[in-house]
Amino acid sequence: MSSELILGIIGTIIALSVAITTIWQGVLTRRHNRLSVKPILRIDRNAVKGEYASIILRNNGVGPAIINSVKFMVDGLTIPENVRDPWIEVLNRIGLSDTSIRIQTIIPKESFSAGEKFELYKTINPVTEGEEINKIRTAVDRLTILIEYESVYEEQFILRNPAINQGT
Repeated sequence: MSSELILGIIGTIIALSVAITTIWQGVLTRRHNRLSVKPILRIDRNAVKGEYASIILRNNGVGPAIINSVKFMVDGLTIPENVRDPWIEVLNRIGLSDTSIRIQTIIPKESFSAGEKFELYKTINPVTEGEEINKIRTAVDRLTILIEYESVYEEQFILRNPAINQGT
């Protein structure tokens, strides 16, 4: 083989290596950018004597979560979307409509910043009696909250609380 042919082959190999490395770096950068703004929503339920009973939505991710929809299910039955105030319907079905509480509603396309928390449900007074705690825990255990949300890159996520058991 001539030296010109060998140099041409080597040059081609180097050019292909540079192209492959550039493409791979672009893929890694894109993956990193998406992970650097990924929201992770979580719902905490709390009913402890001496504290406020609450259901709190938190964004534990590093990017904002854009809420697409919020659905409620009681005993596995979905609350219809045409209900005027889904939270009131939920409270009626789980038996907490007589409790002094504060509720907040999530508006679709609302954005939650990283680290932000939102009290969906909170008693006005701390829970003081064991019976009251048990009533709230039993009622809240009947409730499932399903939140569909997305990242700023329009990646879709679903939070189901409580999560479906994946077996024993």
